[in-house]
Amino acid sequence: MLVRIEAAFAGIAVLAGLSSAGLAVYSARHAPAAAQPVPSTAVVVSAPPTPTETPSAAPTPTPTPTPLPPSVFIQHVPFTVQAPFANWDRAHEEYCEAAAMLMVGRYYQGQKYPNDRIPPADADAAMGQIVQWERATWPGVLDLSLDKVGQVGQHFYNLQPVVADATLDNVQHALADGQPVIIPVMTHGLPGGQAISPYYSAGNVYHVIVLTGYDGTKMYTNDAGISQGQNYPYQWSALDTAIGAQVGKYNPGKQMLTFKPS
Repeated sequence: MLVRIEAAFAGIAVLAGLSSAGLAVYSARHAPAAAQPVPSTAVVVSAPPTPTETPSAAPTPTPTPTPLPPSVFIQHVPFTVQAPFANWDRAHEEYCEAAAMLMVGRYYQGQKYPNDRIPPADADAAMGQIVQWERATWPGVLDLSLDKVGQVGQHFYNLQPVVADATLDNVQHALADGQPVIIPVMTHGLPGGQAISPYYSAGNVYHVIVLTGYDGTKMYTNDAGISQGQNYPYQWSALDTAIGAQVGKYNPGKQMLTFKPS
């Protein structure tokens, strides 16, 4: 019966013309909120990087590149689902960028929460403020490109956004440096229109995901689009394909977004 209800809702939603991460997250309305296990990795980053001083005019020797650790996990990137009270109305179906920025922003602020989960009332109010600013700044734009998400980080958290090529090497180096990574994907961006996660329902939509770690086979994420999204593991090959699926429509290339404290 539940499958029939979900299928019926998905059909209604498609006919209604939903174009946001709402379709991608519908299954979360019917599933209990559950975090994935905290990954066991060789390196655990427990605090965000600190601001670097302005370099002096004197030349400095080029530093020797530090080898990447085999696995990394950034602690205390707090999680929220984009509809904290399971209030999946049309507004919250467009909250994925705000949720991602809230999680990353609170991490850089050093705020800690029990079980690394932002309390629902706090998260809902904060995302509402972010979305209100987004809509006033870019009227009519619901799916934000990474450069716009970066501007949100500047405005609300005084962070310096950096948009770079979304290569595995760049992602891993950022995570090893204690910088969560925001990536843009299409939820059904795998070959044949397959979903990147079985928790996504029907409807291929634009979405952003926060990466928090990696090991030899997986990337660890805070995916606000599903209730199971805390520490949720993805194969890099799947994410890479899903990033490529949105190129040209939402972002000019396969890009990732990180931040540096001011």
